[in-house]
Amino acid sequence: MQGTNNVNYKWGNSGENLSFRGQYGGVFLIPKNHEYVRKLKQHLGILGIKVELLKPFHYSSLSNIMKIMWFSRRGFRIIHVHWLYVFPFPLVMKVFYWLCRVLGLKIIWEMHNILPHNFKPKDVFAGKWFYERVDGIIYHSEADIERAEKALETTVKKPSLIVPHGNFNDSYENKIGRAEARERLKIPTNKKVILCFGFIRKNRGYEYLIEATRDMHDTVVIIAGRLLEEETYEKLLEYQKFAPNLKIFAKWIPNEEVQVFFNACDIVVLPYTQITTSGVIPLAYSFSRPVITSAIGGIKDVVNEKTGILVPPGEPDALRRAIVQLFEMDVEGMGRAAHEFSNHQLDWEPITGNIKKLYLRVLGDQSFQSSS
Repeated sequence: MQGTNNVNYKWGNSGENLSFRGQYGGVFLIPKNHEYVRKLKQHLGILGIKVELLKPFHYSSLSNIMKIMWFSRRGFRIIHVHWLYVFPFPLVMKVFYWLCRVLGLKIIWEMHNILPHNFKPKDVFAGKWFYERVDGIIYHSEADIERAEKALETTVKKPSLIVPHGNFNDSYENKIGRAEARERLKIPTNKKVILCFGFIRKNRGYEYLIEATRDMHDTVVIIAGRLLEEETYEKLLEYQKFAPNLKIFAKWIPNEEVQVFFNACDIVVLPYTQITTSGVIPLAYSFSRPVITSAIGGIKDVVNEKTGILVPPGEPDALRRAIVQLFEMDVEGMGRAAHEFSNHQLDWEPITGNIKKLYLRVLGDQSFQSSS
């Protein structure tokens, strides 16, 4: 999307000359417990922006309100929302919006998901309501602009910014080697290993991965992630009866165990059927693993011929060909290229620099200054 309403990271700079003055000026980020948000906080801090984190309103409505009121009186001017699941009910979202307006706070929505996975009509209504009232939008790909307007059934234009999903380099421990990782997961060292990582839910396209690999007897397929949909998990257990090469780890993966799964695998395969952007791709890159994934959403911007292979969604034959092709290529070399891509193209410095510029724009190019 071109024009004055958009700042595209490909042409932006780090915004280092923009001044955030005031002893207490800053930004709220919500939700609190996510590695992406932690990294964003870290790099906004490098730019001199104070950050306070808020829990989802499911757990902390009253304390969030008190915290917002307290820090807004000390110069905080922006609330940066990442996912709409932080509002358990539409009424909570509306009270949040009203509170922000009363306190003079601007709202930024970073659209990791346009709509929730397995969304319902009420989610479309809530997403549209929120979109049309926020002060700025952050997208992770240019294609998401048109997709969002179509999905949310709106023609309203907002000040917006396109930045990639920042990298996870150095976010997780990476101390163990392949042999130890496979020993922990009870996987033979002579097998090829594919990892499909992330929340266990329908949009992962597991059936296409299982179909694509069912005759690959020298290959182990790992599906690992927190269980979100019981029905999807039950189907996986049915598939496993006829797929002895399939290993399922349906559990919350602690941060210190993430390295076990990525260091055990050779490649990461993510046959999404529906997605806006993927945090698993930069996570795979951080462990120097190439990726095969579906050519949908913003994924097409972050996977290229040096870092992986894109395939049409829902086509197991195409997925199988891509897996065979990738294993015939220089997998370790592509992994190194993926890590290098992550270092440069998903670097947090230009990302947060441009986010800072959007903050200033929605504030009317004013610096953050204490109101006390």
